[in-house]
Amino acid sequence: MLSIVIFGLAVGFALFFIGYSKNMLASRGLKEGTKECDKRSVVVVMATRNEERVIEKTIRTLFDEAPPSLRTVVVDESSDATYPILDRLATEFPNLVVVRHEGPLGKPSALNIALDRVTEDIVLFLDADARFSWTSIKYYMKAFSNPKVNAVFADFASYNKERTLAVMLQDVYFSFAKAFVFSGLFSKPIFMNSGFFVRREVFDIVGKFDPKTIVDDFDLRLRMGGKNFKARFIRGPKCGIQYAFHIKDMLNQHCRWFTGWIRKIFEQIGKGRYSYVLVLGGIVMLVFFPYIVLLLAYVLRFPFFLNMVLPLFLSVAYSASLSAYLFYEVKNWREAFVNAFLGMFVIYVLLQITIVISFIKAFRRRQAWYKVRRERA
Repeated sequence: MLSIVIFGLAVGFALFFIGYSKNMLASRGLKEGTKECDKRSVVVVMATRNEERVIEKTIRTLFDEAPPSLRTVVVDESSDATYPILDRLATEFPNLVVVRHEGPLGKPSALNIALDRVTEDIVLFLDADARFSWTSIKYYMKAFSNPKVNAVFADFASYNKERTLAVMLQDVYFSFAKAFVFSGLFSKPIFMNSGFFVRREVFDIVGKFDPKTIVDDFDLRLRMGGKNFKARFIRGPKCGIQYAFHIKDMLNQHCRWFTGWIRKIFEQIGKGRYSYVLVLGGIVMLVFFPYIVLLLAYVLRFPFFLNMVLPLFLSVAYSASLSAYLFYEVKNWREAFVNAFLGMFVIYVLLQITIVISFIKAFRRRQAWYKVRRERA
């Protein structure tokens, strides 16, 4: 069994290295084309709801050292002090366009309203908690000197002051996502809609956001994929974001993501795109594989599953996850120790719980949008 575990650890690291290399290759050529990049205009688009804790710092970070031409369009539907803060900032920054909407609108619809006001070449989507400087924006804009690049997803990291267990666990979760999901190692890359650059003309082809979705980024990814557009995840200056700092918040947020993804996958299957059955099956197999193996071993009374298959899978999964975490997200060695011996297993169990809850919620008609509480900036 020891040889199987060692082999699995090697395979896990090899898989990580392929994903890591894919991300690094996507950054090639960013040092070129700076002059071409300067000819392209960019607009920042944002939807806000009750973001009084973070919004002023976000706006000031954006406009600090930015050229006068940079526009930011914010559609707000807040009931707290967010709008008065934005209104005050708009008098200080003339290119801050604030659109007020009374009553519940929803993020996808808010983004669509903002897109109606976009004339620039490149659209940069940011969440209200994002910390993204003009220097970082210029870095990623260089990618568009390549005419084959239609969208770019910027690297990111948490800036939470409270280094809670939930924040530490999300370091593990997102490092794995960077290596294997955002890199597009096994499928077209998935992206988050914060720190996401896309050519405006893409929306002329794929259309705007589905107002009914609770996963605006995955909805856009599906429609972009249908037109053979893809987003490149690029390792570079990090867009600062806030992670959920309580386990309950983290679970609710991740349930919203997976519920929306599952609904969208079922929607694709309903349209006759049966390859998504394999996607759904792959997710279930990956997340619940240990239980499937234990069941098969019990039913078939075949020790091979317990002596070889299960140790191999667990060692591959652990090695791939740990390698990604150590290369991407380690903040200090104390957290690295905790995650290496505890966090890897806890986040895997929480992921399994999340998937089960999300499947149940996916069959309900109610659209469940969960907004994570913010730390004060």
